Amino acid sequence: MDSYYILVFNNTHEAMKAESGCVEAKIKATMMPTPSYITKSCGISLRVDENGFSGIKELINEEKINVKSIFKKEDSFYTEVQF
Repeated sequence: MDSYYILVFNNTHEAMKAESGCVEAKIKATMMPTPSYITKSCGISLRVDENGFSGIKELINEEKINVKSIFKKEDSFYTEVQF
């Protein structure tokens, strides 16, 4: 089963800031186009695997990154994650 998280942002600046935060925290994150069927927000998202998600939650709680929403992709389904 292919499962990962997609972090969606309000704008490109926030996406790039989050990518830098992930690099600094040694969290593997990959920039990707935001799937238009989950949101019509910023066109850039970050993809994070299961292992990196706990680190992402820490960055959010420490207010080092700002996300608009988070989705978990499992197989071909997207589910919004509350944080």
